[in-house]
Amino acid sequence: MTRHSIPSPSRAAVFVLLLGLAACGSGAPGDPGALEGEALDLPYTKVFRAVERDGYRVVDIEASLVAWGGSAGGPAQRARLVLVPRSQEPPPLTGDLAGATLIRTPVQRIAVNDQPHEAMLRALGVKDRIVAVGGHRSYDDDLREKVRSGEIQQIGYGWHMPPTLDALVAARPDVLIKRMADLTHTQHVERVASLGIPVVPTFINAEPHYMGRVAWVLLMGLLTGKEAEAETFVQMVAREVDRLKALAAEQPRRSVLWSWYRSAGNRWAVTQRNADAALIRDANAELVLGAEDDPELDTFSELSTERLLRDATGADCWMIREPLAAVFDDRAVLSRFKAYQDGCVYWAPGKRNPVADAWEMWEMGYIRPDWLLGDIAKMLHPELRDGEFRYLAPETWKASYEDAGHN
Repeated sequence: MTRHSIPSPSRAAVFVLLLGLAACGSGAPGDPGALEGEALDLPYTKVFRAVERDGYRVVDIEASLVAWGGSAGGPAQRARLVLVPRSQEPPPLTGDLAGATLIRTPVQRIAVNDQPHEAMLRALGVKDRIVAVGGHRSYDDDLREKVRSGEIQQIGYGWHMPPTLDALVAARPDVLIKRMADLTHTQHVERVASLGIPVVPTFINAEPHYMGRVAWVLLMGLLTGKEAEAETFVQMVAREVDRLKALAAEQPRRSVLWSWYRSAGNRWAVTQRNADAALIRDANAELVLGAEDDPELDTFSELSTERLLRDATGADCWMIREPLAAVFDDRAVLSRFKAYQDGCVYWAPGKRNPVADAWEMWEMGYIRPDWLLGDIAKMLHPELRDGEFRYLAPETWKASYEDAGHN
């Protein structure tokens, strides 16, 4: 990672890692400001930054926790990590490092609680360092078998629960790379840290652009000593994204509605902004019902069928559901949409691994947005259909995953 100098502040702010403060009502720590040192070049991310000084790295992470389909709740969550090589004496955690989390690098034993974290470590060639995962739904066959045999511990997936402490302690990790999906989980960070396990909180979904999610591979590279491999990976994805954007830009501009049906309440989860919306824009299309990007809001909003009928019937194509979404087959409603009339309604099988009940789109797909971008471009622009779709398929109005050939 390339570096450039950052001027020293007159007085560095004290930045205390107390993610539990938000849950306890004391408020989040203030902005620590600039750090003395040489900034590492971390393109695309808006959530973390890092500097190097005196042979070690300092990483700042900051993001708001956004409710699923809703808005940010509570103050921004912040963490400061001090990454020190094992061969080096660590600096005193005083001054602007007071309360920071010390991590000795490269980490060798890693616990994760979300599937994209597994994908990042696989991409860097260090999946053998994983000693705990969320559960047995790993897309990777080798990891899943180790989980089922007990060689790898199950600590619970971070989207719905804090880590199971007994299993976490049994795994003896050097670090827990923890998805922070809910403010109620912040109170558990101090408890994990008190057990001698450093916590790296991740806020991948808080990135306002899909390439920001890819940038988290760079943080994994800093932790594991695989910085060169991480840079190579991110650059590879960026080149492929640029190639696909250029191809799409040569095609006539079209429009797409991206939604999935929620049978409870007759509502639709409609993609409107941020990272997912950027995929549509970069495929040279207008996102129907799109809204201004806003990091304090989720990528989608819940809208009624009536709203779709009023404002979205003219979309050229329709991405109508994701792997676990309900099938909407009301032909009287569907027939009012141009996309249905023209045969451009697609869904996302997501490349399912039926043995694991897992989907590549929700694991490796997080850090390979070029794969989904390529599918969207093919859906919108028939001239670009030079190969098979990876994650998308024409809608069949059947619930079976196997209808798309991913069996």
